[in-house]
Amino acid sequence: MTGQSYTKALDRELQSFGFARAGKDWTRVRGDTWDCVSLQKSRVDGGVTVNLYAKDLETERILKSIACDAVLGIRLFGPRIGELIDGRDRWWKNDPNGPAEVADAVRVYGIPWFDRIQSLEDQASHWYFRSATAQPWRKPNLTALAVTLYRLAAIDEALALFEAPVPKTANPTLVAEGRCVQRWLRDQKRAG
Repeated sequence: MTGQSYTKALDRELQSFGFARAGKDWTRVRGDTWDCVSLQKSRVDGGVTVNLYAKDLETERILKSIACDAVLGIRLFGPRIGELIDGRDRWWKNDPNGPAEVADAVRVYGIPWFDRIQSLEDQASHWYFRSATAQPWRKPNLTALAVTLYRLAAIDEALALFEAPVPKTANPTLVAEGRCVQRWLRDQKRAG
């Protein structure tokens, strides 16, 4: 089956859930939440898979309003559809049933993944790993977690994220972004 067949199958399925297509991506906005289903084609063997992404538009708006030399925003994240099916990465190639299987998988596993996030608390926990004990400076969406905590009126918890020592191997861009958000949070707390 061609990539176009996968595109058509996903287009039919996702339109019923309010998604609009742009190229190989289908997006929808529900309140402040932006959802995206992205069809990915392998450069190696021509197989296809689906990636799911989501972000909070108000959190992103706040991030983009923070003065910083770096461009602040939310890094897209989310699982591949196979991770939701059985925890394995799945690719479809030369499978006559592939388009229908992919569309069904998105309906059965992907749409519920989007729907399980209903609050800022859910976002902090599931999207940004609020309770994870991992080094905060290694979280690619540390700044989004901090702004989400700010929105939850947990400004001290947000500021505490930046108190951990910065590892020598930390991404310099993430550190620069984090310091901008840390300054902004301190200003918000003083103004509070």
